[in-house]
Amino acid sequence: MKSRTIVTTLTLLSMSAAFAGSRMDADTNQDGLVSLDEFKAMHDSRVEAQFARLDADADGYITEEEMQAAPRRQHDRQGRRGSHRNPEKVFERLDADGSGGVSLQELEGKRFAPDSDAFYAADSDGSGELDIDELIAMKKAHRSERRAPDRGADE
Repeated sequence: MKSRTIVTTLTLLSMSAAFAGSRMDADTNQDGLVSLDEFKAMHDSRVEAQFARLDADADGYITEEEMQAAPRRQHDRQGRRGSHRNPEKVFERLDADGSGGVSLQELEGKRFAPDSDAFYAADSDGSGELDIDELIAMKKAHRSERRAPDRGADE
């Protein structure tokens, strides 16, 4: 059962990786079409690469411990270990221009991008940028709004 889970996980990871980049990367003969053989070759190479990343001791097998440790190793490689829990690191990444504040433009396209009303409500000093405390408060308010039941639905 565990081996089936591992194979399924490898397959899903490789498929998502295959479609994350250009879908035409597999077109090795550059004819503008991806044949079944080209698709299989791309898929196989990505499965092998993912397997190698998961097989930490390179013994040709993936243990349950290696599978559980994989997310931590990925974070280590990306240099983001635990950054989703570290507001300072998140703030540094969001402050793209290094101004010491996060503007509405810097938040555009982010997962929790606020509308302008929410942004300016959180900007308590009126600077046009959120400092780290304002950003945290805005995210908490956003989270609370999402979790609150829709009170208007029954009225």
